[in-house]
Amino acid sequence: MAERSTPGPSGAAAPDLEAECRRYLDFVRRNCPGMLPDGPTEPGTPIDPIPVDAERATVLVRAALRQAVSGQTGQRPTDAAPDAVVLIDGADSLLVLLDSVRVRTADGWITVGVDVACDQVRSHAGDPSVHVDIDFVVGTQKRPTGLLAAATTPRGPSAIVDRWHDAMIALAWRALLDTAVALSAAAGSDLDGTPLVPTRWTASGAGLTVGPQARHPFDRSPATSRRSGAAR
Repeated sequence: MAERSTPGPSGAAAPDLEAECRRYLDFVRRNCPGMLPDGPTEPGTPIDPIPVDAERATVLVRAALRQAVSGQTGQRPTDAAPDAVVLIDGADSLLVLLDSVRVRTADGWITVGVDVACDQVRSHAGDPSVHVDIDFVVGTQKRPTGLLAAATTPRGPSAIVDRWHDAMIALAWRALLDTAVALSAAAGSDLDGTPLVPTRWTASGAGLTVGPQARHPFDRSPATSRRSGAAR
């Protein structure tokens, strides 16, 4: 199941992550009836994992990165989409080209690839940007690990990786986690109307899955729990 999508042109209005997730899950509901809940989910109850192929994951992760950058720079949702972000640490800086981000998956692996640029490094072809891959080891259907992920050292020019590995891992991790949170929230809510939260994910050659769940009873808001109990 794959919905075709083409990333918007450079300079277009920034795609909203939540809107992208709702749009994709509308597609899932039309094509996979019964996969997503039709009503509120009981406390602590997981729902079926949501499948996301690499192409759709790329769209969502790009939207997550742009949203994160917009929040940090104070841009409004109607501003032009940020095409890049500059990471700064002391006197050093690194340009990260958000439009270049690609997500790839394999059995137990999620890779976020991105082009970056700085004065110290150029590609063999003389281009100002070079490519870096950030790998995360996650669970599989046969070996689930919940929402845990382990990052390896990014793959790319040593002048970039040695200096910026922590910042690049953090950037990619935030985008993946924000994507999982937004997908789960768009998938449904619990008896209190609180959005579902991600509790597990897996990866395979077909893409990744995100497993939403309703919050456990101890994690429910006392006020909303009383209201939902009175309404039942």
